[in-house]
Amino acid sequence: MSVRSTKPQPPPAAFPRPGTSQGPTVRPLQQQAPQKEPAKADSGKGSPQAGGAAAKGGAKGKGGPAAGGAQGQEGLAGGSLGTASGGFDGLQERNDPSGRAALERLQGQGTQAPPYGQERTAQQAPAPVAPEVPQQQRKVTERESTTGERPALGGRAKLRSVVIERLLNGMKDAHERLTNFAKNPGRLGVVNLSLTLSESAFTHLLWKEPSTIPARKATLLNILGMPPSTGDAAIIRELMAEVHLGFEEFQASPQGIEAWQRYDEVLQRYEAMGVQPVVPGHDTGPMLADLQRLKIPYNLDFTRSLLLHPLLIGVALEPDEGSADFVMVAGLTVAELGALIAHMRRLNPRLTNKHVRQLLYLATADKRTGGRKRLADPDTKDVQELAKQLLRLQVTHHLAV
Repeated sequence: MSVRSTKPQPPPAAFPRPGTSQGPTVRPLQQQAPQKEPAKADSGKGSPQAGGAAAKGGAKGKGGPAAGGAQGQEGLAGGSLGTASGGFDGLQERNDPSGRAALERLQGQGTQAPPYGQERTAQQAPAPVAPEVPQQQRKVTERESTTGERPALGGRAKLRSVVIERLLNGMKDAHERLTNFAKNPGRLGVVNLSLTLSESAFTHLLWKEPSTIPARKATLLNILGMPPSTGDAAIIRELMAEVHLGFEEFQASPQGIEAWQRYDEVLQRYEAMGVQPVVPGHDTGPMLADLQRLKIPYNLDFTRSLLLHPLLIGVALEPDEGSADFVMVAGLTVAELGALIAHMRRLNPRLTNKHVRQLLYLATADKRTGGRKRLADPDTKDVQELAKQLLRLQVTHHLAV
């Protein structure tokens, strides 16, 4: 695994990130924007349209299995919202009972695309001998070449539309869970939201069936416009690039910005209530095993959850993630971190959410190296002692005033 610089980067659109590195370095083979079909299609061509069809192919469903997260108070730390796995399959499919409509529809449409290379057979015809015909032949060849590229461009656009639609539903799901829990938050002062929206989880959603079913793999190759002989590593790199573009488009889109604003509003309510949300900072699901098996490098942005927010505490993979204003803690699970925060608040009921984040940030400071460190058992005792010391200072100040 390759990890880049840990200096914070400017946030895209309205989504603040704790992130430390750029997205995947791989890029799609074709970067140009999809072109619209002409009013009169060329005869003999049955390729699907791009552009408008792209929006229809992935905007109605959200493929993948549905797993309903608990809405009540279960587990430690005021109740765990969502599935403990923290992967993409934990998303609750509220608007699509089948849970797989968009992806299956996309795969079904992908089978209609002509096999790779078939669109270009017209280009191999010998040129006429007359001097004026080659120029016309070149124009026809260029037009047919452009038409042959459209199925792949349309398929990639549909892939991104599926990613954007599921991201939107994921943000809505997180907002609804937090909103419902806020009606009865309990007294522990902490809530665990075990839900992850990451590029790695979305890539696994698109790769899970093609990796084991040859027919699905052939369909995916047609959608991407890649030859049947393409290896698994090349396919995954293309999927990583398309998912990354889908994430960028979602964060810059009006519906994505609106979803983030609603998410920010509910987190502001938790800040006012004095209930600290804790979330997984990264996806650790099966996609990472495939990347290691195929020796495909990736960075932390690929696995980092889109749900991370400055008012949350995220569970980090590396100690140097986050900052004093965007706290992330490595070394504990979501449940362990939630239980620690609940105990801190029992020791000091005067702790605000900001106090909790500051104390945890101080506890992860490595005084010997000047960097960050993982939170281990001795450090949890230190942070509890810090909470008690702060209480004594608060009481002393209150009596003095």
